[in-house]
Amino acid sequence: MKFFDDIKSELGKISWINKRDNVKSTIGVVLVTIILGLFVMLVDFIFSSITEFLLGG
Repeated sequence: MKFFDDIKSELGKISWINKRDNVKSTIGVVLVTIILGLFVMLVDFIFSSITEFLLGG
């Protein structure tokens, strides 16, 4: 039982993020992921085009 009391005590010490900050952080992560995905797609397209041109495809 002491184990669970210790867990409850430790969880009470955590500084939980509020809902507004959590939503803002999530939106930021999604936007950065989309931007990086588009960047990687562009770089892939450029290298594919260069490779196709050099190989005469």
